Amino acid sequence: MGARTTIKFGIIISALASQISGCQPLIQEISSATGTIIPSDDNLPDISDAVPIPSPSDTRSGDTTADNTGFSQNTTMPTHVAAKVPETTLTAIEPASIAPPPAPTVPKFYPANTMGWQNTELVQVLGNADYIRRDGEGEVHQYKLETCIIDFTLFPKNGHIEIIAWHGRSRIQHQNIDAEACYENLASRKAGK
Repeated sequence: MGARTTIKFGIIISALASQISGCQPLIQEISSATGTIIPSDDNLPDISDAVPIPSPSDTRSGDTTADNTGFSQNTTMPTHVAAKVPETTLTAIEPASIAPPPAPTVPKFYPANTMGWQNTELVQVLGNADYIRRDGEGEVHQYKLETCIIDFTLFPKNGHIEIIAWHGRSRIQHQNIDAEACYENLASRKAGK
């Protein structure tokens, strides 16, 4: 560095120092107005009694011991302590009980729904009767199904012949009828099966 540069550098430092010292009354004024202590040269804390905190790489202070790698370790510094992991045991996971899907509902055909139908409607839905018996003005149309026998009674009413009653019975004499099975058989016949 040349002599001129050194002189210029010194002048700049002197000017900055005088500027900073000129701000001291302003710092004290702000400090007293807000109640906040702003450190200045006069009120800096005394750190002569402060205890230095050694860095982990500082081997000059504290107790040191050398390990087998040749590096000294500070024994006053806390060391890593492994956390205790709670002991747990795995249990077999119970398989989720998955309910099977509900069985598809079997279609049913209820003879009571035919009340008021005419002969053509009955034949259109259930097909031709297996047996037809005529009683005066009325007719009985009998359908023989797998589990039951259904009789539909048709009689003239309001100028045309319509279903006025029905009766179901088991195919086996003196045995109770399984109504649900009979309704399923009727639905199968209705579907043309």
